[in-house]
Amino acid sequence: MPDPTADTGSRAAILDAAVESFGTLGYYGTSLQRIANAVGLTKAGVLHHVGSKEGLLRLVLDERYDRETLDFTCAMARRERPLIAEMWRGIVSINARRPALVHMFSTLSAEALDPGHPAHDYFERRERQIVDTALTIRWQVPAGTDVAKLLATGFAAMDGVQLRWLRAPGRDLVAMWADCEDTLMPLPVWEGYR
Repeated sequence: MPDPTADTGSRAAILDAAVESFGTLGYYGTSLQRIANAVGLTKAGVLHHVGSKEGLLRLVLDERYDRETLDFTCAMARRERPLIAEMWRGIVSINARRPALVHMFSTLSAEALDPGHPAHDYFERRERQIVDTALTIRWQVPAGTDVAKLLATGFAAMDGVQLRWLRAPGRDLVAMWADCEDTLMPLPVWEGYR
């Protein structure tokens, strides 16, 4: 009887290799043969697990990159009046533990500025969805706060901070984000809301 975990292990190894390759070489610079060589499979073996190169791209973005932060955001939504600062700190903390995924995401995001890139629609849609999803949460904020503007600005700042972090190995992403938080949610206005 075949070992069912063997398929899971191969798929995980393929996704790990894709994260590394997409991060350093981008989508166009990565070949399925390169992934196959990295995991000790044939190209057909890789295709068996991911369907196509575009399928592999969707898997690393949806399952590897978005899954953990989506789960975290959903948990925030179940709370009674959570703080936006807590959400951002949680996402930054998650990303601080996974620099290879952040590198891949940043590389693909820049590459996907081209409307012909297979991830172009994903990044365009994701940018809107992340703010739209966060707007469904009943945040505890100071009176008069434009929550939509704050969320859009904060997520954009997070992308920029992550790029600076990737360029300076050894820096503390959480500390870098804390500096942004002081600007986005200055005290004393945000006292009790951070």
